[in-house]
Amino acid sequence: MTMRTRGITTALAAVLVLAFGAACGDDSDATTYYGDELALGNGQIRTYVTTDDSGKPTEVGLRIQEAALEGLPMPAGAPEGPPPAGRPLALPKEAAGAVVDHLTFDWVPHGHPPVGMFDKPHFDAHFYFIDAAAVTAISPQDPQFLAKAAVNPDAKYMPAGYVTAPEPIEVQAVPAMGVHWLDMSNPVAPGQFTHTLINGSWDGQYIFTEPMFTLEWLLTKPSFTGDIPQPQAYQRTARYPTTYSISFDDTSDEYVVTVGGLTDRTAS
Repeated sequence: MTMRTRGITTALAAVLVLAFGAACGDDSDATTYYGDELALGNGQIRTYVTTDDSGKPTEVGLRIQEAALEGLPMPAGAPEGPPPAGRPLALPKEAAGAVVDHLTFDWVPHGHPPVGMFDKPHFDAHFYFIDAAAVTAISPQDPQFLAKAAVNPDAKYMPAGYVTAPEPIEVQAVPAMGVHWLDMSNPVAPGQFTHTLINGSWDGQYIFTEPMFTLEWLLTKPSFTGDIPQPQAYQRTARYPTTYSISFDDTSDEYVVTVGGLTDRTAS
């Protein structure tokens, strides 16, 4: 082998190594970990977190097997009040650092008030910023239940454009959930509900963000991503979501509900 040939071969090998290393780097940039599983319908749902190459969580969410939307329970008669809260679903330990502590995923077969707006069969996916014990403590058994419900966070701590529902505090206060805030910058028109983003508070704290969507719309296998409006300031130092998405993964035959774009925020 001549010096020229050896040089060309060496250079080519270096290029291949660099290309291979870059490809491996791309594959290893994001890692997904799975958490709690729960039976639903004829399938399963499970939580997950995706982290970047430094181990920081970038998105958390729920993966729903396609079969889970078959055989859903359909109890007779619509409940008069809000649906009962779902079982807490823990995230993997790798989600540490995200503001989201855990999830609940509620199937609401008859919908709920307001009548004519959210009374279609739908799902509520609560991403809670407080732990499960604190959510359970939101209870009418607490003598301060209504007083705590009436304490709104300072306006700078709630996402822009959101307001509480125009109902008495006795109706706004939902046990094991909190007070729900609606997006008045993009309100849901009566009879037009397919999907929306709710936020929630309790006793002066911003405690959850909640993608809410109908069964009918989910079955279309959407590919939707929207922004989560951000507050002017933050009540705790953590990684907050800036986007949410609802989609279908053809590879795994799973629906995916996620909050992503997790970004470091400092309490102020």
